[in-house]
Amino acid sequence: MGDLYRRYWRAARAAAYGATGDLTLAEDAASEAFCAALEGLQGLRDTDRFGPWLRTIVLRTARRLKAAQATSRMASSHLRPEKSDQAPEIRLQQQELAALIREAAARLPQMLREAICLFYFEGYNVEQAARFLDIPTGTFKRRLHEGRRRLHATTEQILKGAKPMNTEQEEILRRLREAADEGPDSERFYQAVREALRLRPVPPDLVREIMHRRRDAHKPVAAAMTPEKERLVREAMSRVYDPSERARNPDHPVGAVAQAIRAALPDFQSWQVDVSRIDFARVAKDLRENPGRAFSFLSPPGFESPAPVSYVSATRTLLVKDEDGSVVTMHQLMQRKASRDAFLTQMKRGARLSDVLMLQWRQTEPLELRAIEERLRSLSATVVPRTPACFCPFEEPHFRSALRMQLGANPIPAALGGVLTSSPDSPEALHGGSVLICLEPWAAARSGQVIELADDVPFPLFG
Repeated sequence: MGDLYRRYWRAARAAAYGATGDLTLAEDAASEAFCAALEGLQGLRDTDRFGPWLRTIVLRTARRLKAAQATSRMASSHLRPEKSDQAPEIRLQQQELAALIREAAARLPQMLREAICLFYFEGYNVEQAARFLDIPTGTFKRRLHEGRRRLHATTEQILKGAKPMNTEQEEILRRLREAADEGPDSERFYQAVREALRLRPVPPDLVREIMHRRRDAHKPVAAAMTPEKERLVREAMSRVYDPSERARNPDHPVGAVAQAIRAALPDFQSWQVDVSRIDFARVAKDLRENPGRAFSFLSPPGFESPAPVSYVSATRTLLVKDEDGSVVTMHQLMQRKASRDAFLTQMKRGARLSDVLMLQWRQTEPLELRAIEERLRSLSATVVPRTPACFCPFEEPHFRSALRMQLGANPIPAALGGVLTSSPDSPEALHGGSVLICLEPWAAARSGQVIELADDVPFPLFG
C-alpha cells in the first residue's frame, strides 16, 4: 500500500486537479479515490492495470465532488442575494431553494452539519473553521468532504424541483401534538418538546404549537390578574429587565466592565425595557388572541422596520449550574436531562441570574457567524486584552447559527449569540443578530477578582 501511494499519489492528485481546477478539491478527490481503490483492490484482476484503474476512480470522484461543490455554492449565492430588480416570485423561489438546502444540511449528523454550515454559509475558510471547532484542518476537510457527499443526492433532488420528504420531522410533530393533549406539565409533553427542539431548523408548526400551549396555560393567569398580582409580577420583571445594582455601579467590577464594553461599541444605541409602562391588560389580551405579539414590548423600537438598527440594553439572563460544574442555558439543560423531574430538580438547585449586555441589530448586508466572532474577538482585545478568548458552536432554537464565547478558564459563558432565524414578521431586506454578553467573566478577567452569578431567581419558574 505504501509503494502504491508513493508511486501514484501525485498522478492521482494531478488527474483530479485537471478535472476540478481546485487543488483542495483535488486532494479530497484523490484521497477518497485512493481509499476506494485500496478497499476494492482484491477485485482488480490485472494488477498491472492499477494506474489506469485508479485514474478512472479519481476522475469519477473528482467530477462528483465538483458537482456537489457547485450545488453548494449555488445555495450559498442564494443566501447572499445581490440587490436587483428581480420579480418577487423569482426572489421567493430563491429563498425557498436556500431554505430547502439549509434544511437538508441541518439534517446531517452534528459534526458534518457544523462543517458544511461554517464553510458554505457562515463565512469561514478551512483554517478558520478548524480553529473554531478546535480540530486539525485535515479532520475538518474530511468532515466537509463527507458532508458534501451526503448532501449531493439531496441537493440534486432539490435543484430538479422535488422537495425532500422529512418523515422524521412529521413524526416528531405528530408526537408533540398528541402529547400536548396531556398538558404542558406532563412528562410526555416534556419529552416531545425536548425531541422537537433538536430539529434544525425548528419548524414553524412547532413554534405555533408551543405558543398555543403557552397561551392556553396563561389564560387562567391572565384572567386572574388582580392589582396585587400585577404589582408582584412587575417587581419580579424589574429584577430581570432592569440592570442590577452592581451593573449600575461604576465602582463595582461588573459596572466598570459594562461601561468599558459600551464605550467599545459606539455604533450601538442604548435602550431599556420600561417595565413600569407594560400594559398587562393588553398582554393578557394578546396571550388569548395573538400570542406571537404578546411580548413585543421586549423588542427595541423600530426593530421590525425596514431600516437598519442596533441597540444595547442592560438586563439579566437565566443560566444554570449543572452537576458537573458547567454553566449552561435552560435549553441546553433540557437536552442534557432525560426526564422532566431531573430537569426541574437541577433548575431549582442551579438556576442563577447573570448580568448581561444584550446586543440586538438588523443590517442590510447578509450576516455571517464569522463576522460576529470577529466582533467579539475585537471587543475582548480592547476590554480584556491579556485574557485568551475561545469559541465553540452553540445551538438555540431562535438562531440560524450561533456561538459560545469563553474567557480563559471561567466556566461562565462570556457571550452567547449569533445569526437570528428569519421570522415571517422580519423585514425581507434585513438580517438580524443578537448576542448576550455575560458580564461576570469579563469583570473577573479585568479586575482579577472572583465574580459569581447572582443567586436570586425572582419568580417561581419551576413547578
